[in-house]
Amino acid sequence: MKDTSKSALKCIFALLLILLTGIGSPTAACAEDLLEVCRQAASTNPILKKARAQLQAEKASGSAARGELYPKVNAGAGVSLYHTDMSGFPPLTVDEGYTAANYSVTLIQPVVNGQNWTSVKASDSRIGAAEKGVLAAEQDLILRVSEAYFGVLQARADERVAVGQRDLLKKILDQAEAFLRVGTGDIVSVREARARFDGADSDLINARNSVRIAEQALIRLTHSPVGELDDLGNIRPEGPVPDEIAPWIKMAFENQPLLLQAQKQLRVSQDQVEIARRARWPRINLEAGYGYAKGQLLPELKRTDIWAGLALVVPIYEGGEISAGIREAEALASASRYSVEDIRDQIRFETESSFLTLKDSVAQLDAATEAEESARVSMEAMKKGYEVGTHSITDLLDSIQNYTNMRRNKLIALYNHVLARIRLKKAVGVVNIKDVEDVNTLLTVRPRKDANKGKEEVR
Repeated sequence: MKDTSKSALKCIFALLLILLTGIGSPTAACAEDLLEVCRQAASTNPILKKARAQLQAEKASGSAARGELYPKVNAGAGVSLYHTDMSGFPPLTVDEGYTAANYSVTLIQPVVNGQNWTSVKASDSRIGAAEKGVLAAEQDLILRVSEAYFGVLQARADERVAVGQRDLLKKILDQAEAFLRVGTGDIVSVREARARFDGADSDLINARNSVRIAEQALIRLTHSPVGELDDLGNIRPEGPVPDEIAPWIKMAFENQPLLLQAQKQLRVSQDQVEIARRARWPRINLEAGYGYAKGQLLPELKRTDIWAGLALVVPIYEGGEISAGIREAEALASASRYSVEDIRDQIRFETESSFLTLKDSVAQLDAATEAEESARVSMEAMKKGYEVGTHSITDLLDSIQNYTNMRRNKLIALYNHVLARIRLKKAVGVVNIKDVEDVNTLLTVRPRKDANKGKEEVR
């Protein structure tokens, strides 16, 4: 019976290694990768579409601002019915109706209008701010999709860990009950094994719920069902290059679209101050026109006018409206300036945090990998000790639990490390589709059943 128990334990641990060492791979040979998922999200994301629509609106507004500098031509025409009764000027007495008709064409060309000139400059800044807004939305989407993508992978990996642990503990429980029935086991071992199995069953329920939640988070971005996803194999961790924070902060201040957008918006607010001040400037327009009228008081009278000249308008008093507009614009410009300062502080903090997180993730992944291997070796030793009677079933179950935890921690560290690479580039504002393609090269599809199990490419 002892030989039988040893054989059963060997089979159990063989199953353990198959279940737990392969949990980092996806579940199908044909799967979606990160690049494809990002493209799906980009084609349906409302935030990105909103930013692009805002850019189109600002471009149209810029064309309208430039239109204020160009000549305006207006045409008008009219027909009126009149009845005139005029007396008291002998011998002229008029009492009759008649029809009067007229039409005109006028041209107005602004010559001096300081507000219009500055409005064109402000519209260029608005367009620039909207362009940076689109870039910021694209980068934010890349990060959100990456986090959701690896969130699904991590949740599914946790589920496979939980399944492997529960199945293993169920076999150990069955073995302990079998030993009890034949008189070679004890009730304490059975109860201990059942308690661990019940706990593993609860963990599996939680893991499956986490998978559903993670998949819903990805569906919200792609607006399509989540299928099989390409997963990470073993990768070689890489820290930030350069390995100094100063160049990254400099890069962030030069490239972060949120900061560049805020700076453009500050220029707009400063231009608005100038526009408000130039409301006091005189305005000069070149005006020309042609007019024709027929009818008037004497039905046969015809009149043709052609004119051209300069019109000067000088604001003298507007009831305090101009001064109030200047104060409002200056206050809004100050608010925009403080906003830029706040965003600079935020970007510095996020860059430093992302830089340190990436550096730490390298050490964490290395440590988690070593811890997983140590736990595996310890579990194997505990298995042999249990077989010869030097360790109890509690020791064996503890070693299995520890190995499962270390395996889970290694996977978490693996996904966090890849995300840390993306987050650092997002923090400095340089993440793009090329970075998604680079991450894609780290993804591998789970081998088919006839492939060698447990082999993972080191990239």
